[in-house]
Amino acid sequence: MRKKQIVCLTLAAAMLGLTACGSAQSAGTAASTEKAKTEGTEGTKSTETPEAGKDGNSSEPVTLTYWVPFGSSAAKYVTGDNDNVAYQEAMKRLGINIEFIHPAIGQEQEEFNLLFLGDKLPDIIAYADRYAGGEFQGMRDGVFKDLTELVPQYAPDYYKVLTENEEFYRESTDNNGHIVSFNNCKPVADPPFRRWVFKKDLLSELDCDIPKTVADYEAMFEKIKAKGMTPYLLDKFGYEVQLEGLFDVYYNKDNNFFQKDGVVKCAPLEDGFKDYLTLINKWYSSGYISKDFSSIKDAEANTLFDTDQIGTYLAPTVATFNRGERQGFEVVSAPYIRLEEGQQLHWEDYNVWPRTREHESTVVISKDCQNVEAAMKFLNYGYTEEGANLYNWGVEGVNWNWQGDERVYNDTMLNNPKFGTEEASFIYKVHFAPKINYPDVECHANLLKSEGALAIRMKWSDDDKIDSSLQLPPYQLEEDEQQRLGEIMTPVNTYIDEMTLKFITGAEPLDNFDNFRATIKSMGIDEALQLKQDGLDAYMAKEVK
Repeated sequence: MRKKQIVCLTLAAAMLGLTACGSAQSAGTAASTEKAKTEGTEGTKSTETPEAGKDGNSSEPVTLTYWVPFGSSAAKYVTGDNDNVAYQEAMKRLGINIEFIHPAIGQEQEEFNLLFLGDKLPDIIAYADRYAGGEFQGMRDGVFKDLTELVPQYAPDYYKVLTENEEFYRESTDNNGHIVSFNNCKPVADPPFRRWVFKKDLLSELDCDIPKTVADYEAMFEKIKAKGMTPYLLDKFGYEVQLEGLFDVYYNKDNNFFQKDGVVKCAPLEDGFKDYLTLINKWYSSGYISKDFSSIKDAEANTLFDTDQIGTYLAPTVATFNRGERQGFEVVSAPYIRLEEGQQLHWEDYNVWPRTREHESTVVISKDCQNVEAAMKFLNYGYTEEGANLYNWGVEGVNWNWQGDERVYNDTMLNNPKFGTEEASFIYKVHFAPKINYPDVECHANLLKSEGALAIRMKWSDDDKIDSSLQLPPYQLEEDEQQRLGEIMTPVNTYIDEMTLKFITGAEPLDNFDNFRATIKSMGIDEALQLKQDGLDAYMAKEVK
């Protein structure tokens, strides 16, 4: 895992010195941006290879096609990345024209699959990790270019990032060291964004301090219940990793395995998972958890919190804070819950790895691309200092200006009469793409726009009693191994999901937990664990250049 580098509190304090007058400023150039630059972009401008930007012997710029989803709220105001101001500036600087092709929103996977049934693929394709078997299987199938020998020459800035960041190299190559995709790299982690949230007025009314331990929460839940409110809304599937982490296990719908000291484990086989279920069953039986938790969607959860029907839940702190500001209530957050104060936790799952996993940020060059050098030149640009600044901030004089030696967003970004700041981020900057990704607390306009939003994101980020040692790196298995893993885990996961809800609600007594484990064993979980273990061992043994 990365050596956790989070924007420090001193930097946060500087950021919170934001002034009004319709602009927000970042103090990150003195710290996190400079760190990001040294992770592969320091001292580099765009790598100019003019020949790559020309169409054969013509003096005309080459035109490339680029298939990538565009699902942001900005779709209400622009047709897609063809209207993106930062991309337009990059094309001008590089002498390469890009024709973006976007699938219909909500149909990304279907239209991605259809690409491979056509006569000709677009030159550049995002979403490549969604190819059956992953992007490296696409390379083995011959539909994605193997870039291993080309990257050092034609994408030197990307190659520098790869070879100077050991974890990023492991995540971006297969077990044989092949390079097939350009991936988003975030060298400096952001503070976690998801925590327990409360209305400040409710805590005051209950005469409760911000809770820190299980005992604190249970005392608070009793007071909330006495008011006729439901104290807590559990995730609809019954998995809350921040509570599982109290017992050193980790399991949810997206992550079925974790590790301890290099050994792959599945949480429902562990005593810690029984301890978790025991706690949640106690809370459910005590009336602390909504009886309807398994049928409530995210948007409904927000409404229940906003209208005082539930006392607390786990949610994105900034989004909840901003929603509260609009509706007239103040939101506060809590530190990670613990059994006892000072407990060392090991479950942290946010920004653990330098490669971010947005599907738009795994980008390959197709077998049908006739100007691979130009495609690589364009994709390399996001790893240069010049390109990373452009993609993360936008165009100087258009949506930001210098204020002394700091970049400051202007009203085009913060108070645009046509659309909100969130939409502006997708129109004037490049949000999800292959690039060096600067921290949100440095250059995310929607965050910097509000002192309170930034403060709640930074709150509790100095917690030094949590690490990510339970987390598995995001390695890929070979196609046949992945297929076999899926054959085993699809019915296993279904069974675990069903039994987890039964244990929580009391429909199945926890006395039957050993039978539950035995059934999982009988379904082939040991073979699945061995597949994951072999994958982890190969990943960790990979030679880093």
